[in-house]
Amino acid sequence: MRLKNCNAIITGATGGFGRMITQTFFREGTDKIALIDINGKALGEFSKELKEKGFNAIPYKVDVSDEHEVEEILYQILDSFKKIDILVNNAGITQSLPIQDVPVEDWERTINVNLKSAFLFCKYIITNMIENKYGKIINISSISGQTGRPTSVQYSTSKAGIIGLTRNLAFQVAKYGINVNAVAPGPIVTPMLEKSFTKEISESLKATIPFIRQGTAQDIANAVLFLSSEEASWITGQVLSVNGGAFMG
Repeated sequence: MRLKNCNAIITGATGGFGRMITQTFFREGTDKIALIDINGKALGEFSKELKEKGFNAIPYKVDVSDEHEVEEILYQILDSFKKIDILVNNAGITQSLPIQDVPVEDWERTINVNLKSAFLFCKYIITNMIENKYGKIINISSISGQTGRPTSVQYSTSKAGIIGLTRNLAFQVAKYGINVNAVAPGPIVTPMLEKSFTKEISESLKATIPFIRQGTAQDIANAVLFLSSEEASWITGQVLSVNGGAFMG
C-alpha cells in the first residue's frame, strides 16, 4: 500500500475527481481523509458510503473561497488529525462563456473557488508540514491553463494561476522535504464537464485527443496517487499533463 498511515485533505471531495481520488487513496492505505466540500448533502452521503466500507472519512462543509472558514476548519482538522501528509487542492467550478458575456462577479467567484482556495489551504497547512519536515501537495490545474481551449476565460486564468502557485511554493518549501506538484487534466467526463459544456463542445474537445477517447476520473486519480507517493519523492514544481496527448507542450 503506497499511502499507508497517511492523513490527507481533499477539497472538492464530492465531485468526479474528488470522489475517485478519495476512493483510490483509501484503497492505497490512507488512514484518515478530511473531505472538504460546500455541498453538505452530497458530502454526508459520500462520507456515509465510505464509512460503511470501513474507511475513516470525516466530512467538513466549507466554502473554500472564504478565508475565515478555511482557517477555522483547518484548525479543527489539525487538532483532530495532528498531522497532514497530503493535501489535494481539487475544488473547482467552470462555465463556458465568451469574455464579453462574463459578469465580473462570475470572474471573481471562479478565481476565488479555483485559485484562491488552493492558496488558502496551502497557506494554513504549510506550517504543519514544515514542522513535520514532510508533505505532498497536489494542485489540480487543467489543460485550459496550459493552452487555448474553448472554456471560459476565468477558468483558464484560474488554472494557469494554479501552475504559478505550484512552482513558486515548490521552490519555497523543498528544503523542508515537501513536494508540490500539479496535475493538468485534459477533457474528462465528469458531472461538471457535462453540466458546463454542450454536447457539441464536448465532442469537439474529444476530437483533439490523439487517443480518440476522453479520459476518466480514474486516470486523474492515478496521477495524483503517484505524486502523493514516495515514488515521486524527487519530483517537485512539475505539472503532470494527463490528457491523452491533447497537449504535448
